[in-house]
Amino acid sequence: MIEKFEVLKRLQSLKNRINELEASQERRKRDVQEKKVQIENEKSLADKKHEEKIAVQKEIDRKELDLNTNEGEVTKYNVQLNSIKTNKEYSALVSEIGSKKADMSILEDEILNTMSRLEIANQDYEKATECLRNEEESLKDLINSVDAEIKETDNEIEKIKNEQKKYIDLLDEHSLKHYNRLSNIKGGKAVVPVIGNVCGGCFMNVTTQTLNELMGGDDLVFCLSCSRILYLDDK
Repeated sequence: MIEKFEVLKRLQSLKNRINELEASQERRKRDVQEKKVQIENEKSLADKKHEEKIAVQKEIDRKELDLNTNEGEVTKYNVQLNSIKTNKEYSALVSEIGSKKADMSILEDEILNTMSRLEIANQDYEKATECLRNEEESLKDLINSVDAEIKETDNEIEKIKNEQKKYIDLLDEHSLKHYNRLSNIKGGKAVVPVIGNVCGGCFMNVTTQTLNELMGGDDLVFCLSCSRILYLDDK
């Protein structure tokens, strides 16, 4: 028959293993959430690049509209030149045509520069959308991987819980009650060894009486400092 302290030690080991597995599941779930946040940031960046591209295109459209307007006015003025009768009016209209052509030249240069900006904006947008697509594919792979890991871990946890039941059945109600209570309040460290004359939980010295009780029987012995269940370390 397995000694009571050995049963308690094995129960504690199984519970700690379950805690480790559940913590691992939570970490993997957080990995998925962090990836989703990253993708949201990538999507925001792609949207921003798209807005920048649209803004530059609108700027080009406005400048081209102004250029077309000036071209129309120059054409109109050239027609009017044929009907002007005085040199003063002719000179004034020629001057106006020159001014419009100068404006058109500036607009043409600005349009070329803005087209260069649009090309860069298009490249930035394409790069951002490509990055977003890659991250979305990466998320799908991560979710599939995490789902598989969690399912596998769930199966392992279920096996451990079934094993726990076997050991629980070996304990009396009194011992199980104390173990469960201490396990919940001591972070899963309810059963600790006494090494030399030191408690393995709180590292305080135990009394000679406590040592004698540990060597004398199968009853539960508790640390007077931290209340954990003690057992003598074989070493």
